[in-house]
Amino acid sequence: MSVDVILRMTGSQKAALYQHLFPDDGREAVALALCGRRDGPDRHCLSVCKIELIPYEECDRRADSITWPTGRLFVLFQEAARRGMAVVKLHSHPGGYDQFSVFDDASDKEFFEAAVSWTENPLPHASVIALPCGRMFGRCQSPSGQFQPLELVSIAGDSIEYWFDQPSEFVPEFADRHAQVLGNTTITIMRRLRAVVVGCSGTGSPTVEQFYRLGIGELVLVDPDHVGIENLNRIVNSREADVLRKRPKVHVLERAIHATGLGTTVIALPFDLTDPAVIRQVATCDVIFGCVDSVFARHVLNKLASTYCIPYFDIGVGLKADGNGGISHVSGAINYLQPDGSSLLSRGAFSLDDVQADALRRANPDEYADRVASGYIAGADVARPAVITVNMIFSGLGVFEFLNRLHQMRDDPNAGFAMQRISLSHSFSDVYGDGPRCMVVSRYLGQGDLQPLLGMPELSEAAEVEHGVRD
Repeated sequence: MSVDVILRMTGSQKAALYQHLFPDDGREAVALALCGRRDGPDRHCLSVCKIELIPYEECDRRADSITWPTGRLFVLFQEAARRGMAVVKLHSHPGGYDQFSVFDDASDKEFFEAAVSWTENPLPHASVIALPCGRMFGRCQSPSGQFQPLELVSIAGDSIEYWFDQPSEFVPEFADRHAQVLGNTTITIMRRLRAVVVGCSGTGSPTVEQFYRLGIGELVLVDPDHVGIENLNRIVNSREADVLRKRPKVHVLERAIHATGLGTTVIALPFDLTDPAVIRQVATCDVIFGCVDSVFARHVLNKLASTYCIPYFDIGVGLKADGNGGISHVSGAINYLQPDGSSLLSRGAFSLDDVQADALRRANPDEYADRVASGYIAGADVARPAVITVNMIFSGLGVFEFLNRLHQMRDDPNAGFAMQRISLSHSFSDVYGDGPRCMVVSRYLGQGDLQPLLGMPELSEAAEVEHGVRD
């Protein structure tokens, strides 16, 4: 089976590259990137960890070619070999030539041979061309030694960019009216994306419903629980028979997607997010939607998104009981997290103490209960009120936020909508831009497959349980 190779970076990384690669003198420029890897069975993902800009004065720069000294390259090869990472060469075509030139062919042949020799690793490295229009495309070397196009270059910034090697113009008939609002390009991009929804209950199930009816190409569904009687009031497409047969939530949604027949491929994982195999599968996705209440799970998703340079949307809903049989507050929040920006931690959604307490609750419920009783940690109200109407409102806003970053529909810039807090009971809506970079989370930026996964001992490979999704 062929393996697609994908390059990922952040919006700020692309901005720094473009500032260097296009100095407005009509001549080519070059840069290097050190990238972490997600070496999956069908996708090999390269995530930019750091960028090395090659100074102009060290290069012989022309309108259609560039030569440059290799000293910096070999230093980066050494670091890549030590850390199991990849090196990517990036250069500009200021005239807009949208193919690799004969000069590029000769240069890339030498680059790929040197990469394999220096790193002693057969896994792919890449060469990328940047065009003035913003498009980026690239190639790697196949195991047989041939040039192989990169399937996708993705950029997670204020806007989310997906540049496929072979753009498609096909819009299926059922999506015609979507395209009238979102544009043909957005629909054709959606048809080729792999999205993941973590948490497939009250907020997650309507999120899944929107995605496959919008025409998403692949959906990864993650939730360890089966349908209970308490879920029938809010899990779309759930039935009484699902409760009686204790069907996993992800399989209920998978059944509905297949029965609708709109062509979405489903990967259903009825396991906990902290299973290392699930982490590895989520890391192959192009966008992450978190629809979970667990503080620990939200923190894991935030770190995962940074480690593998993936855009992450966190949807939270809060219904606070007044203690007299009513509700005192109905609210929700949509957070869009860029891999090198602020985090749920730095935005104050929770604290590290909250993360540690939730991790203890999951790993050792008895000790957690003892500490709550002793007053060492604050207990969480697990059985919270839930109303399908509220879940659907915030699910819709979350998906709409993603669509806005593919094809902007609102008048105001995306940069001002990193976090949205909305109260339905108190009739207010606040929006905020991204804050300072969170070094707790984003210090893992682009590092890829670490040991232990995400640098978290809780996700040690030794904790794995075989269940058929190994790669």
